[in-house]
Amino acid sequence: MNAPVKPRPPSKTGCGLWANIAISLGAIVVALIFLEVGLRGLHGPLDVSRSSAETGWRGRANEYKILDTDGYDHPFQLNSQGMHDTEHPIAKPSNTYRIMLLGDSFVEARQVIETETAHQILEDLLNETNGEKQYSVISAGVPAWGTGQQLLYYRSQGRHYQPDLVVLMVYLGNDITDNLPVHSTTFSNVDFYAPYFSLCNDILDPEPWVYAPGVTPAMGNCSSTQKQLAKQLQWLYWHSNIYRALGPLLNLRQKEFFNKDLPNIHLYVPLDNETFQQDFPRENQILEYGWRVTFALIKELQREVEADGAELAVVLIDSAEVITLLASPPEMQAARIESMPYLALTQPDLPENKFRQALAENEIEIFNLQPELVDYTRQHNALLFYPHDKHWNRLGNSVVAGILYNWLEDRWLSYEACPPHNAVIETC
Repeated sequence: MNAPVKPRPPSKTGCGLWANIAISLGAIVVALIFLEVGLRGLHGPLDVSRSSAETGWRGRANEYKILDTDGYDHPFQLNSQGMHDTEHPIAKPSNTYRIMLLGDSFVEARQVIETETAHQILEDLLNETNGEKQYSVISAGVPAWGTGQQLLYYRSQGRHYQPDLVVLMVYLGNDITDNLPVHSTTFSNVDFYAPYFSLCNDILDPEPWVYAPGVTPAMGNCSSTQKQLAKQLQWLYWHSNIYRALGPLLNLRQKEFFNKDLPNIHLYVPLDNETFQQDFPRENQILEYGWRVTFALIKELQREVEADGAELAVVLIDSAEVITLLASPPEMQAARIESMPYLALTQPDLPENKFRQALAENEIEIFNLQPELVDYTRQHNALLFYPHDKHWNRLGNSVVAGILYNWLEDRWLSYEACPPHNAVIETC
């Protein structure tokens, strides 16, 4: 008689395996949910009051606080648009000439009260000396904004103010590198990443890219799949505490993109200088791309500003260190060069020359504050910057306003019907 057949145990490769996988995945999902909830309880609700879908971040609407800038205690008040300015109606009043200043912390000027800012003093000067027409100077400056963010602000909001003249205030201290990918600032321990523009095969993509931790940013080589993936992960970044917590770790994959803290001196040395090419190869490569994308952004801004019937001008702002060095007596400059030999390779007018050469065909009015700030500092032995904060102090804001006023009166406002870069003024 044959022995009874014993039932076989369930196959490990059958439905039992899939059940185990499903249970494991479910456990992971539950653990992630608990971790997400725990992190949300630990950090509290995400503060999005500074977040901007268009520019990455901006000022908090109607923010008020007391600031201490190198011992100067003063109230700091933002308007309903998050700008350090008085309120401006969207619709332009009749018989009014509007000037919009696009910039970063130098335009915002939180180091002084609003009435002491360069933009407000400039507006007051224009209205004191031009009785027939009213002038309105709109401040559109937010700390750490680069040219790309300023372009995006103009697209989404600035153009609605119908400015007659848009003045792009370029801070040479960091605006060039702020236009590179992975530009961010931190509020309440959360990293806010700026949208950025990419040169795809040396041509500016007019639509911005976004950065998401873990996704390699675009610099020259562009992929539509890469762009869409970054957009999807950016949404996840703002809705997941876990992803935000993992951000610094994921960013290690792109650590080379975070090395953008280049000394100001790099802007004043020719990129083809052999010493710098050998000693700073990576920095030179980054800066060369930064220059190209910056000039492409300015050309795009000019195209959009002029399409709205306005004009664009560019004002260059040097850092406190550069102005102080150039205003120093020759013996002090010689001592600095001896202690820092690279200074001997610098050319103080190099950035201005690069702007003029790159934008020559666009006929954009370019004005450099450097010569007049250096002359004023020498003649009056005056400090125009806070010693630690490094932004314009109250005197600095006033001096800059006067310089801008003279430039506008001489080179722009006297030709309102025909901007100064037109070839034949008589036929405008």
